[in-house]
Amino acid sequence: MGLIAEIRLTSIDLPLTGAVAAVPSVTVYIERILVVDPDSPVMLCRVVDDPENEFRDAMTDDPTVDSAVTLDESDAGTLYRIKLRDPPVPIYRKYIELGTTPLGGIVTVDGWWGRSRFPDRESLAEYREFCIDRGATFQLERLTRESAADDPPLGLTDEQYEALVAARDAGYFAVPREASTEEVGNQLGISGPSASERIRRGIDRVLENAL
Repeated sequence: MGLIAEIRLTSIDLPLTGAVAAVPSVTVYIERILVVDPDSPVMLCRVVDDPENEFRDAMTDDPTVDSAVTLDESDAGTLYRIKLRDPPVPIYRKYIELGTTPLGGIVTVDGWWGRSRFPDRESLAEYREFCIDRGATFQLERLTRESAADDPPLGLTDEQYEALVAARDAGYFAVPREASTEEVGNQLGISGPSASERIRRGIDRVLENAL
C-alpha cells in the first residue's frame, strides 16, 4: 500500500502562480490532471471568486501556461482546460519519475496545496528534496497510509470500527440514548470504560479524516 501525502508548496516558479498573483481573490481547484506529456500536463481546473473572468486574461501573461480553453461557466465557477508549459519547478515531471499519482490540488495566492499518492517514504523524501533544491518551500501537512479494500473506513482501527458499529446498533447514538457504554462493552466483551474510550477515539478519528 502507498502513502497519501497532503503537501503545501510555495514558489513564484510553480505553475499558475503568476496568474493567481495577478488576481489574488481567486481560488483554483484542480479537478483532474492528464499527464500524457510530463513536460506539458493538462489540467481541468475550476476557478472561483472571479466574477469578471480576470483570471482568463491573467493566464495569457503567465509563462507556465501554454493554452487555456473555457469548458463551462456557472455559479460554481469557471471550468478551464489548461495546458502547462514546463515550469522552472517541474513538479509533474517528477511525479512521473517517482511513480506518484496526483489526486487533486488547490492554488491560491498563498501557494499550492496538493494531495498525492506516493509509493513509499523514500519517494516522498526524494520529492521533498527535489522541490527544496529548486527554491520551493515544502510543508508536509498530513501523511496517511493508503487503506486496503478490506480495511475499516476513515482510518479507523478494527477495534474502533467494531465499537462504533456496536454502539450504533445498540442505540448508543439515539436521542434519547438507548444503550450505555456498559451494554456496548458487554457486546464487545470488554469493560464499559474501555468501550467508552474506543467509541471516543473512533469518533475523533472519523471527524479528523472526514472533516
